[in-house]
Amino acid sequence: MPSPQVLLKAASLMLALFAVPLSLFGLCCVITWQGMLLSAAGLLGLGPLLYWIGDERGSVLQMRLSKTMLALAATGIMVVLWQTPTAHTPETARIHSRYSDGGWHYDRLALGSMLPEIDQIHLGYAVASALDPFFNQKQRRELSAMTDSIYAEIGSEPDFTAAGSALPSIYHEMSFGQFRDGHYFHYIPAKVDRSKPTPALVFLHGSGGNFKAYIWLLSKLADELGITVIAPTFGLGNWEKKGGYEAITRAITDAGNHATIDPEQIHLMGLSNGGKGMCLAESSEGPKFRTLIFLSAVLHNRISPSTLASRLKGRPALVISGGSDDRVPWDYVSGYAEKLERSGMRVTTRCFEQDDHFLFFRKRTEVLKIIGEWINTASAASSALQR
Repeated sequence: MPSPQVLLKAASLMLALFAVPLSLFGLCCVITWQGMLLSAAGLLGLGPLLYWIGDERGSVLQMRLSKTMLALAATGIMVVLWQTPTAHTPETARIHSRYSDGGWHYDRLALGSMLPEIDQIHLGYAVASALDPFFNQKQRRELSAMTDSIYAEIGSEPDFTAAGSALPSIYHEMSFGQFRDGHYFHYIPAKVDRSKPTPALVFLHGSGGNFKAYIWLLSKLADELGITVIAPTFGLGNWEKKGGYEAITRAITDAGNHATIDPEQIHLMGLSNGGKGMCLAESSEGPKFRTLIFLSAVLHNRISPSTLASRLKGRPALVISGGSDDRVPWDYVSGYAEKLERSGMRVTTRCFEQDDHFLFFRKRTEVLKIIGEWINTASAASSALQR
């Protein structure tokens, strides 16, 4: 049986081998001072290994240096933690992080909470450009510029900054942990009377997590239309997994406790992998949806268009996608839309011929304008039919 000292030395070596490459990678990608400080703190993970090497050599100077490195690393982490949002916002705020069970499960100490979201996105872009054959350097540069601009806007809004990040859940799912914690973002425009029934837009995020950029962009639409936005979090966005639809319905129910929802005016929207969650609409007891909006949507391969249409019984759907989307080709999307229409749904399609899978970021103004006008038109038409 190895002695405790041997085990500590082995752990120090493993820490150095793990932390140093990740920290160097981080320093190459992050753009905020918090990200740089956390990455530098990781480099100081060499401290314990340096201590044991100094101990073996009898070098007091080296041992003191290692202690200094550890102290600096701890100080850096504490400074970042001090700047990390608690995710609590006043009930009168427009944006909230909530949990559908009414509890509070936000882990402020999680790396996904401490590392600014824009840094995590840049790290994701770097990984994607190395592993995803469809994600090239040109897309990376363009997306980086677009997301930097969006997060600069978010940074100017104290409430959005204070609401924290939903990204810790993606690491929970990747590590086979519990990611079904019921988190959702809830946006309530300032002009909305929370005591009166108000239309709601339920947004299902795509692969990679519930980025705050989504609720930020949709807040513009919400302000214009006078609707609330409910954006449930479901790990990496694998909505077909167990509990996916329950996460949606529970978020809607809990959101209604904070701002009354008009049950006849709930709109469901899915981006990319969120389309799989859209295909689960009304598959069990819960709210009914006035309209469905598919945006660059990946569709559930085990749920046929006719099955979905039979549940939705002729309600309107809007399908928006890019004609140059190599992840979700237009032929695939339009074919699904045609089958929905043949099965009785009222489908409107809009193809952005020159745009790819990241259409929502590239053409955010145009996309939001189309969605807003369509919701108004579809809602009015549905109301007329009901009368």
